Amino acid sequence: MTSRAWLVRLGETGQRESTALKEGLAILGWSELGDLGACESRTDIAAMVAENYPHEGKATLSNWTGQLWRFLQEIREGDLVVCPLKTRQTVAVGRVTGPYRYESDADPGFRHVRPVEWRRTDIAKTDIEQDLRNSMSSLLTVCALSRFGAPRRITHLAEQGVDPGPTPDEMVMLEGFATPHELLDAVIANSTGEPIRLTIRDFLKRWGVTRRTSASVARIEVDLGAKGVTTRPSFTEGWFDSVIELLPVGEEPESIKEIPSQSLQPDVEDAPDLPAITLRVGVLESANKGVASVRLEDNLKIAHTKMLSGKYSQLAVIDENGTLRGALSWESIGKASMRGQKLRTVSDAVDRTASLVDHHEDLLSQVNEIYNKGYVFVCDSDRKVTGIITAADLTQQFGHLARPFVLVEEAERRLRRRADEVFNVDELREAAPRHLATRVTSANDLMLGAYKHLLASPARWSRLEWPLDHALFLELLELIRAVRNELMHFAPDPLDEETLTRVEGFIEMLRIVDPRP
Repeated sequence: MTSRAWLVRLGETGQRESTALKEGLAILGWSELGDLGACESRTDIAAMVAENYPHEGKATLSNWTGQLWRFLQEIREGDLVVCPLKTRQTVAVGRVTGPYRYESDADPGFRHVRPVEWRRTDIAKTDIEQDLRNSMSSLLTVCALSRFGAPRRITHLAEQGVDPGPTPDEMVMLEGFATPHELLDAVIANSTGEPIRLTIRDFLKRWGVTRRTSASVARIEVDLGAKGVTTRPSFTEGWFDSVIELLPVGEEPESIKEIPSQSLQPDVEDAPDLPAITLRVGVLESANKGVASVRLEDNLKIAHTKMLSGKYSQLAVIDENGTLRGALSWESIGKASMRGQKLRTVSDAVDRTASLVDHHEDLLSQVNEIYNKGYVFVCDSDRKVTGIITAADLTQQFGHLARPFVLVEEAERRLRRRADEVFNVDELREAAPRHLATRVTSANDLMLGAYKHLLASPARWSRLEWPLDHALFLELLELIRAVRNELMHFAPDPLDEETLTRVEGFIEMLRIVDPRP
């Protein structure tokens, strides 16, 4: 069985390399931390890290905790360790021979160690294929090397000194766009000083997903954490087509360099510690598309023209500093006119009670305000207006989220009705999971996935008397089941149009073969 492989960096400048090779050790820094040997969980390590590095942000603390936990517990005796050597411009490979220990007599920055039997210390970097070298470029001090057959290839490196390269199976990639690993490697290797930027939609595509469900977010978080990459702002929030930045984070404290264009701000949250998904104001497209505006001193005719030509019910009133001063609406103009005011400029009819809501706010908490007022303006962290949410936008958003539930529910009801007409209780129970079978008294008690088992038999399928292809129907039924399962895990994003179209087609097919309402 091939051992697991780990990258362990021996200092930003290679300051721990000589001691590590001479004494047969893998050595970490984190000089402010004492003995980690008594830590039984990540929580224990997190507490020590937070106590000893009180001025670091949440993203960095969480990332460091993960690296230290790997070194302490996840790396096991017999695993391979790879160390790119900066002082020699070669790569060292060894095997871990024992557990973590704390060398209290060693110099600060040399006390956290694992014993290693170094097998080779002179492997030329040119003898390693580019894909594996890219994997070794992580800024993390400790990370797993697993993709493209890394453990097998590193074993060969230790024995022969040459990288045999990946097999065709190990080179499988997502078709049509870059893999997650390619994207994250690009973030780590980026030397331009400018962070990589892309929309949340394009970011998710790298993982082959179209919605931010709990399962897809968890998978992405693991990959980000393993590479020491985070997003700003969090990819779990915001409109689907808003832009995020990908930034490296997680170098050990003794290695941190100031990179002005990529320095982490307070709004950066570490991948393994991202906030729970909820429906935020910023998830709506209209909250991110800007807003038509006028100034207080503008002639009211300018406002009239903008509102009529753009079919706007209201305009933001913004001063020269970008600060919201109120709103102008047909209602506010009408009220001002009824008060007998002579209306010349926007200031004569402005509604100064307009609400300004941060894009991170919980959308549900703003529902009453939006319906009562008709709208709210949305701002970013600098209090600059980024968009407007109207009652119509709210209705549309909830329609997008509710529509798939309604469609799937109709599919289930139509299947249940026909199944109850055709099959007896014993046949229905045979289709249910064994531990739930005794609870089945009708088709209403079947999960959607059970229909695939119920209708798998051609004989049973024929009893439905539907003029449809059996195999293709089961394929479509599996799609509906997958959609239903995904809908049960809340996501702020609607189904993509292609999937929604296929669900609608399935429903229409059922309506045709059984036209009863």
